[in-house]
Amino acid sequence: MSEGSSGGAETADRTAPAWRVREAEAADVAAAAAGIAELLVELGGEGPSSVALEEATRKLIEDPGAGALLVAEAEGRLVGVLAASWQFAVHVPGHYGTIQDLWVHPEWRSRAIGRDLMEAFFAVARRHGAKRVEVGLPRDDFPNLRATEAFYLGNGFVSLGPRMRRVL
Repeated sequence: MSEGSSGGAETADRTAPAWRVREAEAADVAAAAAGIAELLVELGGEGPSSVALEEATRKLIEDPGAGALLVAEAEGRLVGVLAASWQFAVHVPGHYGTIQDLWVHPEWRSRAIGRDLMEAFFAVARRHGAKRVEVGLPRDDFPNLRATEAFYLGNGFVSLGPRMRRVL
């Protein structure tokens, strides 16, 4: 699936952030779906229609058993989105979370919004009994791959190797 970049390393400045991270609400559907659509374009892909993205976004908000959708808002608009799903695996063992999409508006990158979205998701994951969180990196030809990888490594992730997929 599409895991995104937050655009590079984020700073550790914690003085009164100008944004707020929270769980998404029904009123956030269109803006959150639009952010994920921008992420998909940035990753070099073409995503589903805006209607399909909004439907999936709405389902994720309405069904906390499926995953979590967190948003960062600043100046009255969404400037970041983290969408994740819950997985169950024998090898974990038990539940774990997978960050499917992480997007921060280009004008708001390098301010620790991505880190704050992940920290908020880690708290949600712990409440759901998750034992770990995973994320996949973009394709090898993604221009910001190294910065994206450094971002996740800098936020406590370790490399597990590449993922593969098959579209059905």
